[in-house]
Amino acid sequence: MDWWIATIVCTCIALIIQYLCSSKLLRTKQQISIKNMALRDARETADLLDAKAKDLTNQQKTLTDSIDRLRVDIKRMRGQIQEKGLPLPEPEFSLDELEVEVENENDEA
Repeated sequence: MDWWIATIVCTCIALIIQYLCSSKLLRTKQQISIKNMALRDARETADLLDAKAKDLTNQQKTLTDSIDRLRVDIKRMRGQIQEKGLPLPEPEFSLDELEVEVENENDEA
């Protein structure tokens, strides 16, 4: 009769050990899954940030080109207004920046 009790006790102990191991394994799998999701989100965010950086770079280049064209137009229009003898309106910004930029462009050419 003692061997039946030993068998039942061993079976119960084996079931408890199996339960504890499977619980730990399940928790480990959940942690891995959570880390994988976080990594995936981080990669998606990095891709999104790269796309935004490219977009902002393109916008900056477009704005810089527009500013350069406006500087040329302002300089040309100032010359035309002065040639016609019309009064030159006072600008709301410093024209010294235009002169410096034009001089830098001439130096580079």
